[in-house]
Amino acid sequence: MENLLTDQRAGILVIDDTPANLTMLSAALTADYRLQLATSGAMGLTLARATPPDLILLDVMMPEMDGYETCRRIKEDAALQQIPVIFVTALTDAGAESAGLAVGAADYIKKPINVGIARQRIKNLLERERLRKLVEANSLTLERHIAELNRSNAELEQFSYAISHDMRQPLRMIAGHLSLLEQSIGPYLLEEQRESFDFAIDGAKRLDRMLVGLLEYARVGRKGEPASRVESRALLDDALLFLQPAIAEAQAQVRIQGDWPQLLVSPDEILRLLQNLIGNAIKFRVAGRAPEITVTGAALEQQWRVCVADNGAGIPPDQIGRLFQVFQRLQSQAAYEGTGIGLALCRKIAEHHGGKIWAESKGNGLGSTFCVELPAAGVAPAQD
Repeated sequence: MENLLTDQRAGILVIDDTPANLTMLSAALTADYRLQLATSGAMGLTLARATPPDLILLDVMMPEMDGYETCRRIKEDAALQQIPVIFVTALTDAGAESAGLAVGAADYIKKPINVGIARQRIKNLLERERLRKLVEANSLTLERHIAELNRSNAELEQFSYAISHDMRQPLRMIAGHLSLLEQSIGPYLLEEQRESFDFAIDGAKRLDRMLVGLLEYARVGRKGEPASRVESRALLDDALLFLQPAIAEAQAQVRIQGDWPQLLVSPDEILRLLQNLIGNAIKFRVAGRAPEITVTGAALEQQWRVCVADNGAGIPPDQIGRLFQVFQRLQSQAAYEGTGIGLALCRKIAEHHGGKIWAESKGNGLGSTFCVELPAAGVAPAQD
């Protein structure tokens, strides 16, 4: 037993009721493999259960328990069923080989045994088994890592949700009391002091908007509104209705074209996505230039794509990778108000629906195009 534990060579169990065959195979294989020898199916099963080998060479024609029955019992044993079995037999008809494969054999070696061929088949099968175990181990490791990552993400989102929700009340109290304090002592403040009050109140309000954005970000994918079949054009019309005041103020021209099929989505989330993309096209405009926005739907083979193109501020191509991260801003707060969460929210909504989002732009002042691809109708978003 100690030798079996310290010997790192692959183990082979040879089951054959003919001593001459055991002697020949032992002489051919003992230099490269750890061998166990059995003269019957019952003895082979006992040895395999005591010390599972890496491969089994199994004679077909044996008394009491033949090779087929032995192989069947090996494959019924949860501890042994993954071990590859090679049948060794003098039977040459296709029916015998088919019967062996039917009970789980991985390969066949015909008698009289050609040692060179036998060694190569054993080597190939052991390598295949090594790779199978490696893939299985890597798959289990990957599954564990994915489970840990999902658990960590869920905890982080729950934490973000709780913090964002719980911080809003004291923040509103701060902003409210600052406003009351400014009203009561305002007439006695110097201009510089009044400006400091305004900065503090504005900062509190901006932080509140950021917390609201975090709450919305954390809510995406949480159990809530179920997926339903909706007309994509109806969602777009609702988004434009909500944005009508901003469209009128900016004197924006919005053109709609392309395909607008039925989708299986979370309606509120896709509505928010469309609002954010079109709202950004309105907001990030060039001074003195009326926004021209084109919203295009395209039905592809397996996806539906919607793109929002504008003639606005544009994006430096080397900065596009930062766009969809939380709290990332490419424009100054002074030039364009915002929390830096909107596009991250769009990315999360798209990914929650099994889709993707990307942006294209040739540079500052040259406009930009934002595209989202979602699975065609019939694929529901994941429910967390």
